[in-house]
Amino acid sequence: MRWFRKPAEAEAAASGSGLVPEPLQVTFNKEILGMKLAGLRAAISEAGGVDGLETFIEALRSKHEVFAGITAKGVDIDGADLRTLGGLVFSVRRKLGPLLAEREGAILEGVRELVLSELSIDDRLHAFAELAGEDRKLRRALWDFAAEILHFRDPDTVPLASRWVWDTSTTTGALREFIRGNDTLRQIPIGETVAAIEGARLWFYDALAEEGFYRDLPFVTDLIWSQAYSDYARSLSMSMGLIDAQFGAKQDPLELMVKMLGIDAPKGRLKPASDETIH
Repeated sequence: MRWFRKPAEAEAAASGSGLVPEPLQVTFNKEILGMKLAGLRAAISEAGGVDGLETFIEALRSKHEVFAGITAKGVDIDGADLRTLGGLVFSVRRKLGPLLAEREGAILEGVRELVLSELSIDDRLHAFAELAGEDRKLRRALWDFAAEILHFRDPDTVPLASRWVWDTSTTTGALREFIRGNDTLRQIPIGETVAAIEGARLWFYDALAEEGFYRDLPFVTDLIWSQAYSDYARSLSMSMGLIDAQFGAKQDPLELMVKMLGIDAPKGRLKPASDETIH
């Protein structure tokens, strides 16, 4: 199924963000985007049993509905809600299960502040990550948890700012994979703010519109980014024998991608959230 372009609708989607996007200082490559899109379609075809790209868009749409419903509760968000959110975030399932169990009260209050605060999105992300103290790995995981909450609560307004999308501290992430010759670059001038990621996202909206996509652009962009990072992670990890143990079986080209997006269930459907998901 193709999402044929309607220019007015595509432009409206691109301008819907409440952030002021930072101007791009890098050149993304449309040929690489086309290759990642083709790779995603080929992986879906190879996997079988799924109804094309729409299956995964629908799974992301369902995730958005869950996040929007829970975050709308504001101060009434409770522990069960926290575990439901955590069950749909890969970094939580991998790294934060014990922390959620030990410090549920503090993290629960942090989530409430995250969705209710009038601070900037960047300040809210930093404040939530501070709950980890000096533990850098936990800080990164908490950042990713907060980034997913803010994105999937309102995907039209807030881009996905997880560290796997872009991490200035390591200059790695999905965005790097769309720069031709990125392996020769010591520095990549993409900012560390959510507005910088939004500036990048608008480039993808325009490029995807040229490919015939105009609906569900936030989710299509998430899928393309996760496909790119999945390719990078597999290439990096395969030689070290880590990919099977950490991310999934080699024979399923979609497994890492859907795990990263928290939609790793048969046929791209969301798993029912439960305590066992993150403990």
